[in-house]
Amino acid sequence: MARQRRNANLSVATPEIQSGCAAAPAATGGLPRLYAGSIIALSADGILGLDRLRRITTFNPALEVLTGIRREAALGRTCCEVLHVYDSHENSICDSACPVLQGVNGTFDVEGTIATAEGHKLGVDLHFSVQCSPSGKLRRAVVNVRDASKLQQVNHIRSVLLALVSHELQTPISIIKAYASTLARADAKWSDEVMREKLGAIEEESDRLSRLVSRLLYTTQLEASAVSLNSMLIDLPKESQRVAKRLAELDETHELLVSFPGDFPPVMGDPEKISEVLTNLIENAMKFSPQGGTITVEGAVVDDEVQVTVGDQGIGISETEQARIFERFYRVAESGTGTVPGTGLGLHICRILLQAHGGRIWVESQPGEGSRFTFTLPIAHEE
Repeated sequence: MARQRRNANLSVATPEIQSGCAAAPAATGGLPRLYAGSIIALSADGILGLDRLRRITTFNPALEVLTGIRREAALGRTCCEVLHVYDSHENSICDSACPVLQGVNGTFDVEGTIATAEGHKLGVDLHFSVQCSPSGKLRRAVVNVRDASKLQQVNHIRSVLLALVSHELQTPISIIKAYASTLARADAKWSDEVMREKLGAIEEESDRLSRLVSRLLYTTQLEASAVSLNSMLIDLPKESQRVAKRLAELDETHELLVSFPGDFPPVMGDPEKISEVLTNLIENAMKFSPQGGTITVEGAVVDDEVQVTVGDQGIGISETEQARIFERFYRVAESGTGTVPGTGLGLHICRILLQAHGGRIWVESQPGEGSRFTFTLPIAHEE
């Protein structure tokens, strides 16, 4: 829906683009024609001018960059043919909610998405200045188009974070509340064994809450500043064996196999952070292989870097989700059961830590056929 900032009788002069600058009216608000055209051409915001038939008369360079649409291809066409503006529910704003169709003078704000020349969707803020005749017919309009994709992404992340934290906090809080209320009952006497059991559950859920909060804070710290590395030579085969052995002792449903070539070269990095990467990847493999199976950790040398691949025989990941799996708070949906529990931060943290080491990470997967996560690190060279 368009939000009207004010409703007044406006005199909106809309210079028309002739050759990248304004050239139609002799003067615009007292400004010389060429000067007004320069302002439009140099504006950092996209500027769109419309005539009484909604045909585009102004399409400045910033709008060309924003949309990928050439000015020559836009001029003379209606705005709805060129921009294709949709709201958050994928409804076309051009069909009914466009401010130029309302027959009202004023300025209006509209949030939506447009399709670029490459077919990508781009979040935008549209600021309309509309002038109509006394009978309500459109005379002219000016539309400022501003890229709002980053702001929309921040708002989306905020919504996801609130929903995630609410969900992940609710379970341990409910369990703690239930056990605490049970133990506090004045009409019941509990044996030492029952007391230990319920207090143990409270302690376990408290630890779970602490881990969640710590991970959120840790992610914020990693993103807010450069990752601090305590670099030294790392024996990746030995480190992988250590992490795999520790996690295997906590899980009886999976078999962990570690395989590295005998002449595997050392890498330079922070052992604690590389251990965290390995832990996150192996724990993910366990989580997404609920029926058990074999989890492999394999090493290889490719040119001047090493590759470590963690593979599983789990549910796999669709191609659509692979494109987003390293995003903050993104969680894969398990077929038939909804989204897998978790914070959606593990793989995001892995990417941050590996990039700080000059490495990369990617995934290869097919639904129902398991996944293979591979990361790289530069080989340590003698200086």
